[in-house]
Amino acid sequence: MIASAAEPVLAGITRATDLRLVPHASRDAGEAKPIVVSARDATYIKVHLGQFDLPQGVTLEISSPDGTEVHRYSSQARDAYTVDAALDEDGRSRFGVMSIHGDTAILRLTGTAEAPWIGHRGVQVAHYDEGLPLEQVARTAGARLSDDAIGQPRAICGAKDLQPVACLAGVDDQAYNGARPVARLLIGGRSLCTAWRVGSDNRLFTNNHCFNSAAGVASTEVWFNHQAERCGSAAAAVVTKVSGGSLLQTDGPLDYSLFTVNQFATIAGFGYLGLDVGTPLPGQEIYIPQHPGGRLKELAVRSDAQGGGRCTIISNSVRGGRDASYSCDTQSGSSGSPVVGRATNRVVALHHLGWSNCTNSGSRMDLIWPQVKQHFNNVVP
Repeated sequence: MIASAAEPVLAGITRATDLRLVPHASRDAGEAKPIVVSARDATYIKVHLGQFDLPQGVTLEISSPDGTEVHRYSSQARDAYTVDAALDEDGRSRFGVMSIHGDTAILRLTGTAEAPWIGHRGVQVAHYDEGLPLEQVARTAGARLSDDAIGQPRAICGAKDLQPVACLAGVDDQAYNGARPVARLLIGGRSLCTAWRVGSDNRLFTNNHCFNSAAGVASTEVWFNHQAERCGSAAAAVVTKVSGGSLLQTDGPLDYSLFTVNQFATIAGFGYLGLDVGTPLPGQEIYIPQHPGGRLKELAVRSDAQGGGRCTIISNSVRGGRDASYSCDTQSGSSGSPVVGRATNRVVALHHLGWSNCTNSGSRMDLIWPQVKQHFNNVVP
């Protein structure tokens, strides 16, 4: 039984550039010509600033062409931002602004400077990330999975049973509501995984193979409500994006990372999942909310490998007893998803692997809990 490689999925590419936004004479920031960063068929644009130095009274706005998504940065206040050590960002004058959905981001200055525009002031775009089309993300992930010369690990076996979250409303409200605390990660502007809120405080889980360092967290965007607006629609609902905060704890063998986010108050309304720290048992019914292939959020609730019935735990002794296995469909990008037990509506495992025998598996939460319980005051959430 061969496991697929555990690593985040390539979601975008980074390009170097040198674009500058500076008024030349007037204190009216609006006289500076906007910068347009565009890439054909890109699913998102994320701009990295190599210089950010604005006088009081001036704000940098990064927006979508229709103005539905806007992020603002000034010397007094900033919306969320990321810090990518690989790009030598320091979080002060060099940082990554939050991504814009779609293939175009527009940067403009607004306001009136309350001090002269001296030589060193202005904004420079040093890099930008462009999100790959989802079809290309899927092909890249599929090619990586087929590299195994012994057997091809398959996270989806038989028919694709994954369903858009919106299609479960009123049909399976337990799974529909349980998916709300689940988010897509954009890591370093270039790779993706899944994460989810655990407990009522500022705590989230993903996999160690998604990120395992403070620098990894700092470079990460966390997207909540990245799902279809309604069943049958390709249009996305309004997404709330926050940046990664601190890495609390991580472990390679159990493949988890526990972390916080900045701007926590803006995501508190999405709710949270609790933990089931008992031994997961074969036959236990489960469901898995996830972002397979970086797509809008989907749910695995049934499995044709089990006759079309609800997904269940198959074994609790995979990977030397560290994993619980199941036949729920997942795909690359689903790494870090919660495996939720139906009986308790609490998380029993942290999904991370696909196997060559048409099963998938997650690190057992009863083994993770003893390592992280101090971050919850020893009280199971």
